[in-house]
Amino acid sequence: MSVDSLELQLASAQQRLATLQRRASAESVESKLLPRALKEAENLLEELRVAQEQLVEARQRLEDVQAELTKQYEKYWELFDQMPDAYLVTKLDSSIVEANRAAAELFNVSQRFLIGKPLSVFVCQDRSGFLRTLESMGEQTHATELSFRLRPRERAPLDVSASVRADGAAIRWVVRPVEVKASMELDSSSV
Repeated sequence: MSVDSLELQLASAQQRLATLQRRASAESVESKLLPRALKEAENLLEELRVAQEQLVEARQRLEDVQAELTKQYEKYWELFDQMPDAYLVTKLDSSIVEANRAAAELFNVSQRFLIGKPLSVFVCQDRSGFLRTLESMGEQTHATELSFRLRPRERAPLDVSASVRADGAAIRWVVRPVEVKASMELDSSSV
C-alpha cells in the first residue's frame, strides 16, 4: 500500500466517522457505548493520521537522500570515466565490474562489453599465475605493482604496468603501457 493510497483511505475513514458522529448525536440514544466507540475510533484515526504524516516525511527524506546519492554517483562516475589512465575495478576472479573510457581504448573493447569480462582473457602469458596472484591479493591492503603482457582485442600485445590495490572483495587497477610510464619518468627527471 502506498503512502498516497493510505492518505486517501484515511481521509475517507475520517469523513465516515464524522457522519457517524453527527447521526449519533442527532439520535437521542441513551446508550453510552456508541459515543465511547466513536471516540475510540476518532482516537485511532488521529493516530493513523500522525503515522501517515510521519511516513510522508520519511518518504521525503528518502527521496532527498536518493537524489544526493545519485548526484554523488554521477560525480564519481564523471571523475572515474575522465581519468587519462586505464582504470578498472575487478572482482578477485578478475571479472571486470567497472572500466573507464581509457581502459576501453587500451583494451580496444567498448566499455559496456568490458563489464563482466574476465581481465585474465587479455593476459598473454601465464594466466593461471596471474589469477593466483589476484586471489592472494584479497588479504593485502597496500598497493602492488604488477607487470604483464596485455593483448587488446584485434591489436598487437603490449607490456603494461599496473598499480593494483585490493579492498577485500574488489581490486582497483590503474594500467599504463610500459612505454608511457618510461617516458613519464624521463620527463620528470629532466625537470
